[in-house]
Amino acid sequence: MSDKKTPKISVIVPVYNVEKFLPKCLNSIINQTFKDTEVILVNDGSRDSSGKIAESFASFNKNFILINKKNGGLSEARNKGLEIARGDYISFIDSDDYVHPKFLERLHNLMKKHNADIAYCNYFLYFPESKLKICYPLRPIKSIYASENALKKLISANTLHSFAWNKLYKRSLFIDNNIKFEKLYFEDIATVPQLFYFANKIAITSKPLYYYTQRKGSILRSMNADKIDDFVRSYGSILNFLQQHEKYELYKKPISRYTKKVKIMKNLYIFNLHLKALNFKGLARNVRNSSKSIKFFLEEDYEPTPGIPDVPFHVNSPQSPQKKKEK
Repeated sequence: MSDKKTPKISVIVPVYNVEKFLPKCLNSIINQTFKDTEVILVNDGSRDSSGKIAESFASFNKNFILINKKNGGLSEARNKGLEIARGDYISFIDSDDYVHPKFLERLHNLMKKHNADIAYCNYFLYFPESKLKICYPLRPIKSIYASENALKKLISANTLHSFAWNKLYKRSLFIDNNIKFEKLYFEDIATVPQLFYFANKIAITSKPLYYYTQRKGSILRSMNADKIDDFVRSYGSILNFLQQHEKYELYKKPISRYTKKVKIMKNLYIFNLHLKALNFKGLARNVRNSSKSIKFFLEEDYEPTPGIPDVPFHVNSPQSPQKKKEK
């Protein structure tokens, strides 16, 4: 690989059990108007035909690189891609999503024009069954932000969101600051604010260039107790990081706004968890536990820890009536 021309952009695609969606995803990358790329496919122990599809695409496209590894989760797959990426810029595309033909070109031009470290675009919600595409309504305004202002908006989570995928990053942000994706669900929430913190400028376009597929097997549609705990952990990680860098007071207002949203969302996740199990025993206790964990991170005497903090009070999975009978 050392004799090959160094690409401008490294596109990292973690490959999972998404055989229905993967060809559309990879074809959208091949059809990019920006061609100076390497495409790193990290097959993270997929059990359907996704691995063979990735292998086929890699064999017919010289700029595709296929990595096969045991299943370790989305964070580990992204980190593996970062290890071998050679481009000046990094893009993450999930293997069940797809992108506009000018996704890379427009974000790259935006970064070059404004000497930004991160470029951000709006996105469509794509429903594969009906082929319906809905532009995310709270679209960001076309703008250039300094790091502090952008991070405040990102933490507030109104128009800017901590997804890894609708952005283009300078690779140096990861390397110079030793940033990796932590092994947990909602790893984006724990990681992207760090990248915004260390960035100089963030360039934003309101144009929707990414298609975010809404499917049954996604993290948000298959919430369980561990994922709810990780949702609260990812929230705590933002506070943890800012306190480590002695910047908590600077971001207190957006943190307060985000805290209210986290409380609403985690209660909704917990209610749906019990509804799915048709068992509401322990619902109040789970709500209290998750609320106590959030309060723990907000205490004045909270001591920040290296990496992602744990939650002191856990959500417990309710048993379905059917499982109770089987016992």
